[in-house]
Amino acid sequence: MANVDAFLPENIRNIVLLGHSGSGKTTLAEAIAHRCGITTRMGSIEDANTISDFEPEARHHKHSTASVLMFANYEGKQINLIDTPGYPEFVGQALAALPAVETAVIVVNAQRGIEYNTQRLYHAAGEMGLARMIVINKIDLCPNPPALVEQIRQTLGASAHCINLPAGSGSDVVDCFDHDAGTSDFGSVPDIHREMVESVVEIDDSEMEKYLSGEDINLDKLRALFIKSMNVGHVVPILFASAKREVGVDDLLHILANDVPSPATARPKRLKPAPVAESESQWFECPPDVTAPLLAHVFKVTTDPYVGKLCMLRILQGKLDANTAFVAGHDKKSRRAGHVLKVEGREHPESLVAWAGDIVAVSKLDDIHVDQIIHAPAARQDLSPNIPRYPTPMYSIAIEPKSRGDEAKLSAALAKLCEEDPTFKTTHDAQTHELVVHGLGDLHLRVMLEKMKNRFNLDVSSKPPRIAYRETINSRAEGHYRHKKQSGGAGQFGEVFLRIEPMDRGQGFEFVNDVFGGAIPTQFIGSVEKGVRDGLDRGPLAGYPVQDLRVIVHDGKSHPVDSKDIAFRIAAKFAFRDAMLKARPALLEPVVNIEIAVPAEHLGTITSDLSGRRGRVTETLLNASGDFATIRGTVPLAELSQYDSQLRSVTSGQGSFVMELSHYDPVPAGLQARIASQYKPADEPEA
Repeated sequence: MANVDAFLPENIRNIVLLGHSGSGKTTLAEAIAHRCGITTRMGSIEDANTISDFEPEARHHKHSTASVLMFANYEGKQINLIDTPGYPEFVGQALAALPAVETAVIVVNAQRGIEYNTQRLYHAAGEMGLARMIVINKIDLCPNPPALVEQIRQTLGASAHCINLPAGSGSDVVDCFDHDAGTSDFGSVPDIHREMVESVVEIDDSEMEKYLSGEDINLDKLRALFIKSMNVGHVVPILFASAKREVGVDDLLHILANDVPSPATARPKRLKPAPVAESESQWFECPPDVTAPLLAHVFKVTTDPYVGKLCMLRILQGKLDANTAFVAGHDKKSRRAGHVLKVEGREHPESLVAWAGDIVAVSKLDDIHVDQIIHAPAARQDLSPNIPRYPTPMYSIAIEPKSRGDEAKLSAALAKLCEEDPTFKTTHDAQTHELVVHGLGDLHLRVMLEKMKNRFNLDVSSKPPRIAYRETINSRAEGHYRHKKQSGGAGQFGEVFLRIEPMDRGQGFEFVNDVFGGAIPTQFIGSVEKGVRDGLDRGPLAGYPVQDLRVIVHDGKSHPVDSKDIAFRIAAKFAFRDAMLKARPALLEPVVNIEIAVPAEHLGTITSDLSGRRGRVTETLLNASGDFATIRGTVPLAELSQYDSQLRSVTSGQGSFVMELSHYDPVPAGLQARIASQYKPADEPEA
């Protein structure tokens, strides 16, 4: 494959496609590739031959399971495109792409309207300071376009304005930004043009005065104001398209090439200095200066079967070529890329150089990791990227390799998968000695296990999902423990008196030193706190972590020779346990916010089922055409085991749901007794 041309910052457009599953992001990416001449014909999800969904898991499930990079040239500009999964369980992949781009294109399914992940990602992009635009896809199937536009403005804000309109019963679009006349399926092109112009000029007082005085604003100036308005979120353009029929795709590409921020016109990317500055105003700004020393953010890492480890980079400043020397983070080891690669799905054509603002990849550098900053050896080393807030993985299963001797292989595979997905975690349960993997749901973990098999040839067995219960207390209590050990020579001695009391839900833990008169020497207070924290790791009721309580250490005894850090740590741990058993311990369970989308005819069945799962319905909504329903509520996580498959079975595959941790609530008494009865604490020696 021929080398790829390099582009300067002003001629680069970095775009991420975001939206709920089924909105048509991958089909839109495929249409863009076709219109730009990357492919000779469009692939399709059904045929599993799109550029984006080349991994076996995506082909099998018929939807994206990872973010994928693409690039295309249009009207003299290079458009770097990141297609992201729409299923909420893979939201980590979408969020991780945000630091790499300037513009987020939010794709909305015209039949479904604004769905949970659409709204969530729209706001996440805003929090990261990105320009945003909305593409209403499948306009040929939209039952009521004006109502959908109104829903978007009510849900996402009045800054959303149409920049084009559907025409010919959804077979075409008419540009309302460059033109002030035309025929559309709804609305008035002159009125929409005027609304957009007035919204844009509001960003500049002098241009606003000119406009109000009747003076014309030329198109180039209007474009500059439009970009400025997008940068600060004052304007969020709405476009119409039908990606499958390639309707509106050329208009979208024209807008991407001419009307959205480039790295040179966007707000500069910012890095956090160490120690992290209290005020964001103290963060380090990185204008895309091609003459500055190299700075680049490793925003994604993946493993390719042919080229090995592939690190995706956003070049923040400077340039990168095969011979550019750089270091990673605080490491002193100098490296060279060897090859600078562009990424087109599974293809990796080479680029001779990449300038500031570009998105490229380097391969076979195994000691470079995700979210590191690579930089010229002489550049400052204390910078870290500004990354989005990721949801907490709440769904867990214990796994073990089916073949003996695969433990090391499994550990290496998990380390690679954790680096690829910020919402996939692993822990080792010290009590059961199990290896536990954590994700955002059943589908998320199933896909990760499939990746282990497909990519690393690893078969694992798994146990039922583990629920992240917590323990707390309902009353005050006193605790005491004396640790005394003699084994010849110097012994161990420490005695601790403490009190525990409940705190409000979600307050965590507070340690208070209320010791007077040196009953516990000052140098041992830190060890006392460590001992208490040891006790927090495993509560006495069922072995789960303890939260929402205050521990007040108020008395103790020491020995001038035998008192040691370890003695007070042990005494504090067992004094805490003594108090816990007296304080009416209780089990807490995670409760999640849930949003379920189903055909309207299943609304009653689903709400009834949710109530039977100890859930509470807070809101039900119908879309504009009344054929699809959204149910919002709360439900204990323990009640959602296998819910994905059950929901799909009830709705013939048309239902979907998303969940996110809301809070912890007390477990019903009967369930608590059952869980506590299954707990068999391991014998724990004092020292």
